[in-house]
Amino acid sequence: MRMNLKNKKYRSFRVMRFNKIKITSKNLFIFIVSFSIIAIILGIIFYFFLNESDKSLAMTNMFDYFSIADNYNYFNAITESFLENTFNVFLIWILGISVIGIVAVIFIYFCQMFSIGFFIASIFGKYGVKGILGTLAYLFPSNICYVVLFFILTFFAIKISYKFITLCFGKEEVNIKEEIRKYFKILLFSFIVMIAVVLLEVFVDPIVIKIFTKL
Repeated sequence: MRMNLKNKKYRSFRVMRFNKIKITSKNLFIFIVSFSIIAIILGIIFYFFLNESDKSLAMTNMFDYFSIADNYNYFNAITESFLENTFNVFLIWILGISVIGIVAVIFIYFCQMFSIGFFIASIFGKYGVKGILGTLAYLFPSNICYVVLFFILTFFAIKISYKFITLCFGKEEVNIKEEIRKYFKILLFSFIVMIAVVLLEVFVDPIVIKIFTKL
């Protein structure tokens, strides 16, 4: 009997502690923006701690990105880009409707921002001041659109995952059907934006890259 009372008190204590944790849209937005900046900075710093052989490998990857073959295959490029981006969008979206989604989504988002910072550092490591133009060629237009898409998807994935946790451990009432309906609209929106990202990546990015490489 004492054990049951103890367990009930412990569960009540956990619920009380959880209820004190509130994730508002404003706080979440500020968190993701700050987290993005930190992840990008860490990616930049990490590059300068690499040894010469690792930096050489990073340079090779960068050259591959800025190299556009004369026999550029648009069909293969659009297929690969579509499959990769579709996988990323669905992965984040599905993780959002799970209890462990917050941790997983934050980790994936960190990796994406970290890699962007690392690649930007690689560009400046090779081109110096000209790296400013290289960074613009790398980010615009498709990558900046992809970052915005990833930001929005991460924002709503964390938000709905938090609502599921609230439903499981808190006392707050959550209309799951309504939340899923809204979240499904986010998936449709993300898919439309993703198609635009793919088209920009395949048809516009090569033009921007060729302009940069000829400077």
